[in-house]
Amino acid sequence: MALEGQQDGDIRAVLALSRAEALAGTKRTLTLPEGQQIVIPVPAGIRNGQEIRLEGRGQPSRNGRKGALVLSIALEHIEPPRQSRHCQSTGMIMLLTALTVFVMGASVILLYFTVIQPNQLRAQTTAASVTKSTATSPSQARDTAQAGAIAQAQMNATATVQTQAVAQTKATATVLQHIFNQETSGNPVLNDSLNQQDNNNWEVDSKADGGGCAFTNGAYHVSTLLTGFFSSCYDHSQIFSNFVFQVQMTVLKGDRGGIIFRADPTNTKFYLFRVGQDGSYDLYLYVDTTGSNAQLLAQGSSSVIHTGLNHPNKIAVIANESNLSFYVNQQFLVSIKDTTYQSGSIGVFADAQTNPTEVAFSNAKVWTL
Repeated sequence: MALEGQQDGDIRAVLALSRAEALAGTKRTLTLPEGQQIVIPVPAGIRNGQEIRLEGRGQPSRNGRKGALVLSIALEHIEPPRQSRHCQSTGMIMLLTALTVFVMGASVILLYFTVIQPNQLRAQTTAASVTKSTATSPSQARDTAQAGAIAQAQMNATATVQTQAVAQTKATATVLQHIFNQETSGNPVLNDSLNQQDNNNWEVDSKADGGGCAFTNGAYHVSTLLTGFFSSCYDHSQIFSNFVFQVQMTVLKGDRGGIIFRADPTNTKFYLFRVGQDGSYDLYLYVDTTGSNAQLLAQGSSSVIHTGLNHPNKIAVIANESNLSFYVNQQFLVSIKDTTYQSGSIGVFADAQTNPTEVAFSNAKVWTL
């Protein structure tokens, strides 16, 4: 029995993408119901609701030709963090935030067949009715068998994609973990305990909202009292291009903090990687002083993050050309690829999501690549 969609023989499905993948473009491997694997290129800059149409990849139509595989794009939506307009950093008001996807090899997706074609629905309804009936015609039996085969093929396709995704994710994590171990085995070019001011010239100031940047009790403290915003503090000694930046962070009170890198503080342009004491993380790309223009590149949660107050976490990034990989407690977390910024300053920040926040930083290190 031929399948029908909006066109005879078409198969329609939803392709879920992160905004990072949509921004940079990617490739997806899909196993079709008949068992054939195809690689689907996703162009950079694709938008939510757009469709990718692959002719000849659907089901056979009544005229003998195959219909199309039609993929509808669905993008995630997350609000970026905001920096307080009252927070002053070296005499000027700045807005912070950051995150898209360092890819080791080809990406693999989960493609969910969520829209079943009208004939399939009718076939399944017929099958349910036939089961309850004492008399089943030969044609109804054939329709029931075909509907069951189609459903099983779709389940098999989804299971195959999931298995491939898990295998590739593990392989990528292993490679990136090895890179981190290798790059941090040498002597850092910046090795600062952050127990007091030195030649690295970390920012020391008081913010208008009562927070600020200060060396206190043998650590570098960053605080903000204005909930819903964050305060940033920069190292003004050097500009870094390709490097590993690691620092130990402890949330003393409040919500979360993190690192800023490849920053242009004057024009509010940088990457911002944020870790919460609840085990969450996210990465943003700031492009100007308007917080709503910040782009989310990655997000999630992880068991490698030590949760709760007064529990230190080592946060690190490897920035090598357009490849950005992130680590917590020396364990690989996430990677993205983004070409926006190639060099800049490093910094740290405290983010008061719902509570006034104070974060202590220590043992900042930078290795150049």
